[in-house]
Amino acid sequence: MLPDMPVIAAIRAEGGEPLDTVLAEVAAALRSSDLSIGGILQEEHYGFDGAHPITRLRDLSDGTLIQISQDRGRHARGCRLDPGALAEASRRLEDTIERGVDLLILNRFGKSEAEGTGLRSIIERAILAGTPVLIAVRGEYIPAWEDFHGGMATWLPPEMGAVLGWCRAVTGFDRMPARASDMMAS
Repeated sequence: MLPDMPVIAAIRAEGGEPLDTVLAEVAAALRSSDLSIGGILQEEHYGFDGAHPITRLRDLSDGTLIQISQDRGRHARGCRLDPGALAEASRRLEDTIERGVDLLILNRFGKSEAEGTGLRSIIERAILAGTPVLIAVRGEYIPAWEDFHGGMATWLPPEMGAVLGWCRAVTGFDRMPARASDMMAS
């Protein structure tokens, strides 16, 4: 890692930009470069007949899917987050950080993190362990994100080349191609 390089990067997304897709593509590209990555990615699985989507987190270490949304019925309103499943994801991330990885990718800094819970402690742990963190932040959570990181993070556009460039710089991983097109050619 370069001395003045921010240890945290957030992909800033306004509107309906496909953050989950961008993060999944980045993770796939990094895995093909032999970079040691860990973290979780969010996946939405849509049901039938107007059912709420099922939200799962994919553990990048072993591919395990953890369902974090509760089925509270078709007409239910409000939060469907399963706190037990989120605790399981957090435990897995703690283990990943303890084992050591070159980069930790987290699906997003969202409502739970803005309220002081969720994966905030995981981000803090990674920073204390010297592990760079890549995360996504949607517009409505930018003020909470800015308060949380206190100047330790940089913003990235939701573009593969820019994200891979930061990953390459922060990890010092010289064998990783500088451009996404180079990554796809190998």
